[in-house]
Amino acid sequence: MKQRFVHLTPRLSAALDMLYGYDTVADIGCDHGRLTAALLQNCICKRVIASDISESSLEKARWLIDRIGLNDFISFRVGDGCEVLKPNECDAIVLLGMGGTLMCRILDACSIPLMGAKAVVLQPMRAQDDIRRYLYEHRYHISEDQVVRDHGRLYQVLKAVPGERPDSLPDGFPPDFYDVGYRAFDHRAYLLGELCKQQLNYHIKMLKTAAGTEGEIVLNGKIKALKQILHEMNEEDVL
Repeated sequence: MKQRFVHLTPRLSAALDMLYGYDTVADIGCDHGRLTAALLQNCICKRVIASDISESSLEKARWLIDRIGLNDFISFRVGDGCEVLKPNECDAIVLLGMGGTLMCRILDACSIPLMGAKAVVLQPMRAQDDIRRYLYEHRYHISEDQVVRDHGRLYQVLKAVPGERPDSLPDGFPPDFYDVGYRAFDHRAYLLGELCKQQLNYHIKMLKTAAGTEGEIVLNGKIKALKQILHEMNEEDVL
């Protein structure tokens, strides 16, 4: 059978590029299996563990992998998060397209950090501040951090590795702010300014309904932090 190459969306392509050099990758919550297939088709890794909590979702990945003839290089598993992994069984873990709060729970449930893997690549759909705070407080080092436009929406894709001490925040980045990445700020990541402006405008609109509540204090803190980031990036003049 002629192998059909899988084409990835920009956010999946960004994750793919962060996974070079790892022999075995665990795609947790693999869903349709497109990233799983692309990892092997592009010779990013030698073996993939593809898992999902839903058997029906995993069947979509099985169908795709069978169609392109890569079954011999993939282990399919049904289970919750990293419970499908044995310690030191994989070199990198991928958590994409789920909420940041769920990502925290998955990482926290590991019997050892990342089940012995060397890195984790994440793309949170919401609650980005939860997973970023978790990584910082648990002394992960953010080695890569990107903002990607995909079908008109901006996504954050990042790579973290276990560390011995918390990352040092770059000069000018507001402390205790996790909605966007300090590594992306440090490297002046493409589209970070646009993402900050989107968040700033959203929080300003939310203030109208939060007056006199505890939420008003939280929103004002986020607005202040975002304005500081944009000022440091010399982009506050185009709000």
